[in-house]
Amino acid sequence: MLSTTSEYALRIMVTLASSQDAAMTSDQVARATQVPADYAVKVLQALARANLVKAQRGRGGGFRITCDPATTSLLDVVNAIDESLSGDEMRPLEAPAAPVATLRQRLVEVMGQARAALRKTSLIDMAEANVAIGLNGRATPNPLASAG
Repeated sequence: MLSTTSEYALRIMVTLASSQDAAMTSDQVARATQVPADYAVKVLQALARANLVKAQRGRGGGFRITCDPATTSLLDVVNAIDESLSGDEMRPLEAPAAPVATLRQRLVEVMGQARAALRKTSLIDMAEANVAIGLNGRATPNPLASAG
């Protein structure tokens, strides 16, 4: 259902949301998200064009999330990268045969359910889940998660 690019964008955005506003280089992002480095750069550039992340050059530079992770949904990220879940890809057919019409209707319902699930889940929801299991956005255990 999701394109590879959309999945990678979600991984990257959740990782940046989990990084507690620390800048991450594209190499750090690639390692933390298990996205191929060249692909991570392309996705980060697309996210920057969509104003979801900002690139900062120089010492201490890297990528930072610019959107509010509490109000940015997973669907917002997917829609910024591609329109695979926009609903527009299932254009109505003129007088489709019954089996085709039934299948298409079911696919439209499934896509609607996927959009709804992504819409109701924010980046912060996913980032907090990462912290709860001991990940801090850098693919290393968070020492604070086991303290206490």
